[in-house]
Amino acid sequence: MRIRYGLGLTGSAIAALMQPAQAETGTWRFHADHVLGTSLDLAVVAKKPLAAALAIDAARAEIARLDKILSAWRSDSELMALNASDWLAVSRELFAVIALCEKMRETTGGAYSARIGRLLEACQDSAHDRARLAVKIETASLRLDAGTRTITRPKDVVFAVDGLAKGFIIDRAIAAARCVPGVDGVMVDIGGDLACWGAAPGGPNNNNKAWRIGLVDPANPADNAPALSHIVLSNQAVATSGPSARGELAVSPLTGARVNHVAYATAVADSAAQADALATAFSVLPPSEALALADRLDNVAARIVTRDGKTFTSSRWQCAATPVLAQTGGAWPAGFGVNIEYEVPKVNAGTYHNPYVAIWITDENRTLIRTLLVLGKETRWKEENYIYWRRFGRNDAKLVDSVSRPTRPPGQYNIKWDGLDDAGKKVPQGKYVLNIEASREKGGHTVQRLELMLNADGAVVEAKPDGEVGKVRATYGRSQ
Repeated sequence: MRIRYGLGLTGSAIAALMQPAQAETGTWRFHADHVLGTSLDLAVVAKKPLAAALAIDAARAEIARLDKILSAWRSDSELMALNASDWLAVSRELFAVIALCEKMRETTGGAYSARIGRLLEACQDSAHDRARLAVKIETASLRLDAGTRTITRPKDVVFAVDGLAKGFIIDRAIAAARCVPGVDGVMVDIGGDLACWGAAPGGPNNNNKAWRIGLVDPANPADNAPALSHIVLSNQAVATSGPSARGELAVSPLTGARVNHVAYATAVADSAAQADALATAFSVLPPSEALALADRLDNVAARIVTRDGKTFTSSRWQCAATPVLAQTGGAWPAGFGVNIEYEVPKVNAGTYHNPYVAIWITDENRTLIRTLLVLGKETRWKEENYIYWRRFGRNDAKLVDSVSRPTRPPGQYNIKWDGLDDAGKKVPQGKYVLNIEASREKGGHTVQRLELMLNADGAVVEAKPDGEVGKVRATYGRSQ
């Protein structure tokens, strides 16, 4: 089911749902699933809640509008009409995307190409046939007439613009949001590719001139997967591509061959469209060529992780990224961790709101050891999940902000505990308590506590669904 765009609420109503703790400049956040086939996260730094609400609405409306033009999954999109025509006079947006795709094709020496739709369809053909098709596509005469915005498409060229269009949409969504008076900063994240503009959360009084973005391992599906590094963005964008990142097989436009030497590639650039295209190119090039390309381009940084676990970075990457230091030592057996599977149940209600959830670990004396996850970016969850908030959260708001994420719709989810406490120190084996608290607006409030006996033998503990908390299963043993 596709998301319905538009706020559907007045500015004051949406502001009430998302209002931050401080009354002046604050950060408002929005999350939605099923946007461009993935998820959307927005953050707006603004002086007033109404400005933030209008900026969020403007960004979402622009995303919906461009989806109708650029989508490869809608039969009624303008892109599909172009791919069905020998030539077509197109909108400014589609012409701009195709022109930019051709520019990035030239910039990357053909490693990125939006012409490869037919190559993707020929994945079952022999390597020889794909190589011949790649040459025909590369040498095809594509004509773009800027005066009439007419595109003449050769028969061997079928446009597949996904490797750039998402970034283009992110850039345009930010442009729409920043036009709202009173907006100081915007972050738009669609499926992990994102761009930031203006002031970061915290406001100018805290000297937050850059956005600090955590980069996780795309191959790690855990809902609270730890960041491998943090990257600092100031009016910049970051995108990640590769089979591990997007669950797809990479194809080289240069040879038509399937490419599997790169697990994932990350690019930082001045625009999301450029970062998107470069990440795609980096994922098919040999690492040495990808890094050389990144170093030739202005304000571009790259990180390549190969399937055998080797990491390669460009010369500017160290200026952008700060590694998260790994913790070593401790009394847990090597490789052990706690895997926690939990369910957000669907509760039959006239008006259903996703629940606020807090998950934390205490010792047997109920002393806080580790806050694992807080679902609910708005301040309201602090009042709703009153047990966690009154005992622990209000004493360390910075910690709470660092683990807070948007609420989740009903479904099965997974988080992990690596044996560290909130200070990053290893804890010993012994008895601990897994605490899960969930509350729902106009709904119920549930707390579940599961005792965990952690020793060298491993353990499995389960709890049946109860109110706002569904089935819970905690497994202590060697991490997979």
